[in-house]
Amino acid sequence: MSVKVASVSGVSFDKKEALSIITVENNFATAQITPYGASVLSFIPKCSGGSDLLWVSPTAVFNGKKPVRGGIPICWPWFGQHPNHSELPAHGFVRNLVWNLDDVQNLTSGATELVLSVKSNAKTLEIWPYSFHLSLTITIGKMLSLCLTTTNLSDQEMVLTEAFHSYFKVSDAREVAVSGFKNSLQVDTLNRSSPSKCLQTDQLIFSPPIDSVFLNHSADVVINDAGLLRDICIVGKEGSMSSVVWNPGSEIVKGFADIPNEQWASFLCVESGNVFSDVIRLKPRETHRLKIRLQMV
Repeated sequence: MSVKVASVSGVSFDKKEALSIITVENNFATAQITPYGASVLSFIPKCSGGSDLLWVSPTAVFNGKKPVRGGIPICWPWFGQHPNHSELPAHGFVRNLVWNLDDVQNLTSGATELVLSVKSNAKTLEIWPYSFHLSLTITIGKMLSLCLTTTNLSDQEMVLTEAFHSYFKVSDAREVAVSGFKNSLQVDTLNRSSPSKCLQTDQLIFSPPIDSVFLNHSADVVINDAGLLRDICIVGKEGSMSSVVWNPGSEIVKGFADIPNEQWASFLCVESGNVFSDVIRLKPRETHRLKIRLQMV
């Protein structure tokens, strides 16, 4: 980290247990990011009255040995279990790596931009045979903007799936409605041996547990939370053809050591990316960008 990066106004650096934490505060919002997995842990717009858009489990682990439960982990280069090797980590390996902080700057708009990156090395090549460069640009302003850029540095076609695994803070997952999925194919994966499929209408009203993938979906999504008197909007999606909605419900949550049983209704994951059949194929030296913006209205 350069002296220039360390001295940007409104940006400070601290530790929480084993993890480095970057705190950003400007006229629009306060945010926290950890280079471990390049995960955004908090985004509090100044107009929100101090309410975070994101949820982090009160028993999340910050020991640098497993991803922090909550915030916006990055799933890459595969989503879910590895298709051929179940012993490999779920949701890929970059959320278990410490990313480099390449740049921090305050933009003329008043927003703050951070760029983090990670690249292939001998250990990643042992489990995934591609050379790559991966960068995440985070812009903290009135909205939280994320752009994940994948570059294939190998001499063969790269095939990957990916997602921003966003955990949103909600008043009660049983009481929210999610809209924006009209005409997408919903794949209900709760029964993994025989997932059901249906063409989704516009508004999704559900009773957790839910674990549904929406294919052929690139539209904006709105989480309507009457309990917190707000809508969380996922807008301006680019390079994303899939969405995922997940909440474990009151029984499945008991299998998660880092989520208290009573906390299951406090969050809802609405994820953006490219999963299942919506794979990304990159020829040598090709680049793909996955972008989202989050705002509260």
